[in-house]
Amino acid sequence: MAVIKEKAEFCTLVVDELYGQLPARIYATLFQRGKLSIRLISQFSKLNARQVKNGICVLQQHNLLFYTVDANSSEAEYSVNHDYAYNLVRTGKVLEMVDNSYGPAGRDVMQNLLLLGQTRISDLVAAYQAKINQANSDDAWLNAKKPELVIKSKAQLNSVLCRLIEADLIDVVHSKTFQSAHEIEKQVHKEVMGSYFPNGIKGTKAKVEFEQKVAEGLRKVRDESKTLKRKLAQNGGASKRRKLAVGNETNGVPEEEEDLDPALDPRQVIRINYEKCIVELRSRRLVQYVNETLGETTGYVYGQLLKQLTKNTPRCRPDPLMDTLTPEGEKETPSVTTNEILDKVKTSIDLTLGIGKIPSNAISKSAAERLTPFAPKDKIPFMNQDDSDDDEEDGDYSDSDEEMDTKKENGDASVARMSRPEQLRQHLLLLAEGHPGFVRHCGEDEWTIDFKPLMENLRATELDSIIEQTSGRQGLRLTRILRTKGKLGEQALHSLSLMRKVDLQQKMLEMRLAGFAHTQEVPRDNKADPKKSIFLWYCDTEQAYSGLIAKCYATMVHCLQVLEVRRQKEKDVLSLAKRTNVKGKEKDMMRDESYARFAKFLKDEKLLMAEIMRIDDTLALLQDF
Repeated sequence: MAVIKEKAEFCTLVVDELYGQLPARIYATLFQRGKLSIRLISQFSKLNARQVKNGICVLQQHNLLFYTVDANSSEAEYSVNHDYAYNLVRTGKVLEMVDNSYGPAGRDVMQNLLLLGQTRISDLVAAYQAKINQANSDDAWLNAKKPELVIKSKAQLNSVLCRLIEADLIDVVHSKTFQSAHEIEKQVHKEVMGSYFPNGIKGTKAKVEFEQKVAEGLRKVRDESKTLKRKLAQNGGASKRRKLAVGNETNGVPEEEEDLDPALDPRQVIRINYEKCIVELRSRRLVQYVNETLGETTGYVYGQLLKQLTKNTPRCRPDPLMDTLTPEGEKETPSVTTNEILDKVKTSIDLTLGIGKIPSNAISKSAAERLTPFAPKDKIPFMNQDDSDDDEEDGDYSDSDEEMDTKKENGDASVARMSRPEQLRQHLLLLAEGHPGFVRHCGEDEWTIDFKPLMENLRATELDSIIEQTSGRQGLRLTRILRTKGKLGEQALHSLSLMRKVDLQQKMLEMRLAGFAHTQEVPRDNKADPKKSIFLWYCDTEQAYSGLIAKCYATMVHCLQVLEVRRQKEKDVLSLAKRTNVKGKEKDMMRDESYARFAKFLKDEKLLMAEIMRIDDTLALLQDF
């Protein structure tokens, strides 16, 4: 799979930042040359075989490489796992998400897995046991600063691992984990052809059957990483073994319930499942949107709805090969009822907050509780804001006065008099209204979320926001005109925009350079003379997304390069701060001038990393969510 230059450069810099120059040099060589053996990596990177093997061991330990064994030469060939390399940037967000959901114990286990890479369960248990023994030793009791352990026993570690595995945040490493998707697909194709179609594929029916068999084979390979999760499901889910009230227990797990979890196989090798982590990060981002637009109480309700709908969602974007068919026994779009959501809402939450008070005779009950049983068809998100459609819909409901609920059930009465399920319904109906479409009222007392159109609308909103920040409100207005009308000549665009011709030309040139507007040359005759050609302006949304993604990567690369320059500039101060007798006491041990430089560097480093995290939020919305 091709990777844009900016992303390859950024992933290389991230590897250099975390694991050193040697693995980064090998990674850069693989990005430039593609799949290579150790001999060719040594040749192109100017490193000896020993150095290459050491670097590959580090990269392989942290799941940053794919490899395949050539059947002819029996030689392993390596390629980059660029998605896993980029996800290293989201380490802080993943740890914060786990801390909020599973407590400090879950965060500590995830942090160690992030530091260690793929790890055997027995090795992880031994490492924690060594910490526990050291903390309980006589020397530790004599020390004034006794270390505080988050994981205090093997049973607690086993319980935390079980919860993370059931949540799909931890995967099992198997034989095909280190094969790229392309190689696995080729292998499955070969197996299906040999088993079911030895004489070749003939006819449309056979082609459809072949695609179904390939999808089944790919799903079977993908499910190999869920062996531990299936074993835990056979022993009963977490809700059957213990309570899930994370905030009320010490370190997230009550001590008397730790022994209820089955012991995990110590021989299994586990790693972080970033696909599921990105699903959880998407949910947090959506809750943040709702908090900003509809209030914190409605955002909390939306968070509980997301937890139930995404419980069995393994990834944000379905695979076009494996996920085209819905497995038997599963609904195409899962939904939950109001009572199921209410069971998960804490009783301490006041659902009366965030609900508006309005007279009942001003409410159209048929419009407010309108059902939408099917997901909306794929549309261009920018075209969904047609004013004429909204006016027609509003007219349909405003003309039917007899449908108004004249009974004073919800309007004149205080919101506090509503039952708790009715208060929850008001929040869900509020989420179902409006342009983004956070929730769809799919049935009688049933609710679901259509993630694809929702994320398309949010991406469109993000793009409009960036265009407005870059080119101003005039640039955004011109962009919306071109999206609505299509390709336009300069004269037609001038008449629609009601702008001076000079200002219009200057603004369109500015947007052309920014990548938000494009031109097409239409020759008047066969000679294609540019002086006689017609130039049409248009907006290509996908092209704008691609250009914006490339700029985001380039900006992140620049941030890391600036950080490295600052490190080299303050090299003497940083080396002084790393000394064991100075670390933690920099203000007392260092001179005022040196400490001022050190504090300035820490401030700049924090700002640069915050900028990278902010850009990552935009990238996640544009290409991952």
